[in-house]
Amino acid sequence: MNQFRILLKAAACGVLLAGVGCKKQASDAAETPSAAPVAAAASAPAVPAAKPKPWFSGGFSGEYQAKLAAVEIKVGAVKEWTKDDGKLASGPGKLSLQIDDAGEVSGTSEGALGTAQVSGKVEDDILRIQFSPTDGAGLHGVLVASRAGDGFKGSIEASSGDSLRVRTAAIELKKLAN
Repeated sequence: MNQFRILLKAAACGVLLAGVGCKKQASDAAETPSAAPVAAAASAPAVPAAKPKPWFSGGFSGEYQAKLAAVEIKVGAVKEWTKDDGKLASGPGKLSLQIDDAGEVSGTSEGALGTAQVSGKVEDDILRIQFSPTDGAGLHGVLVASRAGDGFKGSIEASSGDSLRVRTAAIELKKLAN
């Protein structure tokens, strides 16, 4: 019976100690609600500000004057290059572009270089596009341009599918009003 009393007293002490521990935690919990709004306010994520559009987002347009590109003619070069008088596929043209917020470029070109769809990308303030002719007479080409104010300035390099006609053109693209 003595052992039973000892076990009973030990169990009672355990309950009392657990109760004291619970009371202390309850008092901690009572303190927490008053601190909870401060902690919640401090840890609440700030509402992100609307991200501004990149400077290049929108429409651009420019005109070019295509001319015969200088091709160094050495021994063994394609002799047809010497026959190109520069009259075909030379002259004025126009390029119209649309650039999205991610820098993806689409647009059209028409004029001396032929009618073409253009596509490309703006990365690190450099515009790179590729000309894909929509007819058999158009020239394939590329444009590489750097930021110049709120537009781009660069050059177009283009050639016929057989590379016998090679043209170049300087171009300045201006941002269109939205």
